[in-house]
This record gives sequence, structure tokens and C-alpha cells, in this order.
Amino acid sequence: MTTQTKKIFAIIPSAGLGSRFDSKLPKQYFKIDEESIIEKTLKRFLALENIQKIIVPINSEDKKFAEFDILKNDRIEVIEGGKTRAESVLKGLESIGSNSIVIVHDAVRPFITVDMVIELINEFNSEKEDALIYGIPIYEALKKIDLETLSVKKSVDRNNFYLAQTPQICLTDFLRDSIESCLKDGFVPGDESEAVERAGGKVRFLPGDRANIKITVADDISAEKIGNGFDSHRFKKGDGLMIGGYKVPSHFSFDAHSDGDIVIHAIIDSMLGSMGMGDIGVHFPNTDEWKDVSGRTLYKLTSEMIKEKGYSIKQVDIIVILEEPKLTPHREKIISSLKDITGLSEANIGLKAKTSEKMGFIGNNEGAACLVVTKLDK
Repeated sequence: MTTQTKKIFAIIPSAGLGSRFDSKLPKQYFKIDEESIIEKTLKRFLALENIQKIIVPINSEDKKFAEFDILKNDRIEVIEGGKTRAESVLKGLESIGSNSIVIVHDAVRPFITVDMVIELINEFNSEKEDALIYGIPIYEALKKIDLETLSVKKSVDRNNFYLAQTPQICLTDFLRDSIESCLKDGFVPGDESEAVERAGGKVRFLPGDRANIKITVADDISAEKIGNGFDSHRFKKGDGLMIGGYKVPSHFSFDAHSDGDIVIHAIIDSMLGSMGMGDIGVHFPNTDEWKDVSGRTLYKLTSEMIKEKGYSIKQVDIIVILEEPKLTPHREKIISSLKDITGLSEANIGLKAKTSEKMGFIGNNEGAACLVVTKLDK
């Protein structure tokens, strides 16, 4: 363990626009548990009082970052980033004096722990190494491929390779010289350790953590939410029952303020409930505005509310409870309607019909009910 006497700074490059991330919003601003990725990352470094300043290079067209309250912390300095990560880090180094220590960390690695940063600082010995970084072994089989055909050219011994992570720690002067040398030669390093290595410096690994992932594509932060929904209505004389957006032929209709579609209404309830947003009655009360409105319309409005939270429906499991009419002859048409309304594939729509064994108002064929479990994903 080393007692550091030099001043310590951090650079969190955040000038990327996340072209591989399936969102119009740069990935560093996507939310995990109601907090943006970059806020989560910055809070890890703000927790360490021995870090003098945290420099955040951002894109010149970025207007989003200015909205965050975390910028009120005077230890955060925002600068204009470069076209590449290396250029952004170099600009960050210009804000740091010589003879200091700098930690560079990806803005989109929000699961780094404070203890990992402390360990990196304590283990760094500038007399023995020029860069200290985290890394993890490769467990999967490693192949060298032809990029055009994706055919395997050669199997590679994975035991000779590690995956580099951040944070990475260096002396400011050595890192500055290393990056400048790379850019002068027209070489863009993938990370700071590559620049140090290319300049002839010594790089050492610390065992990393697989939880410290770099969020690159949307699947990296898949976050599920599960919701339950319920709806029931009595029958009245009519010309059919709206179930899942399909009108099942019957001598009855649902006695309801809207179209009474118990399946769609239960799905809406489950979606809202999973997000802690109340139920269908909160958003679509029994007022003139929603009189006779279709379940399809209510679902569309609910889906838009869910998407504003960064979520979308991924799976639904439905139980319809009624005596008559039997739903089996209409099952395919109901599922087809649900596919059209929700955008889900048939494989992600579960539909079951049950009776109440002649018990209660459903057993007396006075009405029907529906239970739903819905899965939402980021």
C-alpha cells in the first residue's frame, strides 16, 4: 500500500453520443433506478474527499448535462471534450497541473465502487509502474476472425489475455506525453493504458470486478419491472364482449363507463402498477372525457407514459375468468388483436381462460374478470 502525497484528480470523459446504444438520448443520460448513469458514476468519485477535482469533458452540442443538480458541487468542472476519448482526456489534463495523479474512468461504468477507487489509489506506485488499471480474465473461448466473412481464422489461448476496465490511474505528465505522442503519430489509443504502453511505460493490472461493466448497448442495462393487474365487469344485454381488443360474439356486453375491455384494462393496471403510477382509475376516471373510449386508445396513452419513464412492455400473461361464452374458438383472434395493440410477439403473450366453477357472480354468468401479470423492460 502506498501513501499518496501528490494531488489526485479524476477525469470522466462524457463527450460520446452513444451511437451503438438504442436510444436518441446519449447513454450516459439513460436512467437506472430513476438516476442517470453519469450521476451514479460521479457520485462514486464525489464520495472521496482526497480527489481534488472531477473534470467532465462533454460534447459541445450537449445541453442535457447542464440540467443536473450535481453540477452545483464545486469539485466538478465541465469542459468541452474532443472528437475522441483521447482528445477529451488530453483536454482534461490541460486543467490539471503537473506532478499530480489522475484517475480516468468511463462515464458509463456506473457500478464502480468507492472501495475499488480507494484500492486503485492505495496500490498505485509511480516508482514501479506508469499506469495501474483494473482488468478481468476472459472466460469464453477466444477466436481470431475474418471481419468480412466472420469465419474463424484461429483459436487463441484466452489465458494470455485480460479485458481492461476503468478506472485507470497514472501520473499526469506521463499520461499527457503518452497521449500527445499517439495523436502526433495519427494513432488513437483505445484507453489510457494503451497510450502509456505505446510510449514504453509499464502497465500493471489489479483484479477487476465483472459487475463493473461498461454500458455500451441497451441490453447492458436491461432492468425488469413486474406488475399485476385486475379488472372485472358485470354483463348487460348487448352484441358482444370486448376482450383483448376483439369483440367476442355474445348476447351480452360489459356494463362499463368505457368499452369494458377487461383484458386491456387489466394490462394497463399492471403496467401502471409496476411503475408505481397508480391504477387505471387515477389516469382515466369515469368522466365524460373517457366515456365509451376504447381499450386500444387507453393502452396507447398508457404505453406513452411508460415510455417516458424509459420502459416498454415485454411480456404479458393473462387469465380471463368467465363461464360463457367460451373463448377457445376465439383465442387466435384475441391474440392477433393483442399483438397488434401491444406490439408483442405471440411467444410473449400468454392467454388462458378459466371458469369459477359456478361460484359467485361469474359462476352465475353475471359478469367476467381478468388477472394479468406484465413484465416491462428498460
